[in-house]
Amino acid sequence: MDYTVWAEKYLRHSFFIENDCRVSLYASELSTKPVIVLVHGISGDHNGLVPLAAELVTEYRVVLIDLPGHGRSDATALQDAAALQKWFLHLMDHVKKKFGPVRYVAAHSFGCSAVLTPKVLGQAKVVLINPVPTPSLMYARYARIIMNSAHFWAHIYNWRLFILLRGMTLAKYRTHESMRRVRWVGWTSKASYAQIVFQAGLVDIILDTSAYENAKNGAVAAVICGMSDTTAHERDSLDMERVFGMSRSVFIRGGHLLPIESPASVAGVLKEIMVE
Repeated sequence: MDYTVWAEKYLRHSFFIENDCRVSLYASELSTKPVIVLVHGISGDHNGLVPLAAELVTEYRVVLIDLPGHGRSDATALQDAAALQKWFLHLMDHVKKKFGPVRYVAAHSFGCSAVLTPKVLGQAKVVLINPVPTPSLMYARYARIIMNSAHFWAHIYNWRLFILLRGMTLAKYRTHESMRRVRWVGWTSKASYAQIVFQAGLVDIILDTSAYENAKNGAVAAVICGMSDTTAHERDSLDMERVFGMSRSVFIRGGHLLPIESPASVAGVLKEIMVE
């Protein structure tokens, strides 16, 4: 599938203003289908969830967002996970007014930290994809290096070779089609220098484990993980149970880019979970 053509055909772009900052959204056409909000991870943008949206659009009205300082959304001050979650609550209020009640939320990686508030968990079924409740030691060290040297590597972040290496490192399900999707997202989701520096400053939120405090006791509908994802300290169903209680955990072949590597598999699990 040509995802550039698909996005141009099926997704309509809009902005809303929050505290004098633009927030960028992409939504499929008006319909009576249940609304699902898709939330991407750090250093990407909504394009990282376009392959997943393409798998869901026949049954759901998909709304994809650009997090602050990502894609076409303006940067806004986010001191901690609580500030990010407050930002997302305002976003959800806007989505409800513009697109109707939000029945489902699916968040990937860093995006998981944004959606875990009692209000969101109470009004929608929330599914987390590749959550990072506790960053692995390797990933935590990498994140600190990235944050401390952002002004240097921001100059080379969008080099073609660097994009390829980044994709090869994070993707573990390396079929021809999966790697083609990884490359497409890498070429399409190119942040500016200022955005890269801003995003590096969000690393403290990744390391803020308090973001997951509201996810205990089965509050999350399900957790979908890549079997070979090494970004989180939690690596199996028992680890996930300690964080998420009795929430269902599903492990799919792949790495940290699971919605890009295996969007059909992720969509299949989502559809099963989202049956009322």
